[in-house]
Amino acid sequence: MYRESGYGADFFVPIQYDEKKCIGCNLCVDICQVDVLLPSERKGENPIVAFPGECWYCGSCVMACKTDAIRLVHPLMNQVRWVEKDSLGSSL
Repeated sequence: MYRESGYGADFFVPIQYDEKKCIGCNLCVDICQVDVLLPSERKGENPIVAFPGECWYCGSCVMACKTDAIRLVHPLMNQVRWVEKDSLGSSL
C-alpha cells in the first residue's frame, strides 16, 4: 500500500511510494529535475519527499522507477474529468 504523507492530513504530497515495491535504488532522486526528492539516510528505504511544493508533476520519477513503486498524485485543480458530450444534453 502507498504510504501516506508524514506531514499531516492537510499537507499535499504529490509523490507517494509503495513501501513493498520500493528497493531504495534512488533512480527517482537522480532523475528529478527540481530536486524534490532526497535519498533516505538508510540504505534500501524509499527516498524522502523533501520539497513537495516544488514538484512539476512531470512524471520523470515514475518513469525511472523499475519496480513501479511510485505514484504521482496531481492536486484536484490539475485533475481533469472527461465527460461525453452527448451526456451533457442540449445545453451546448
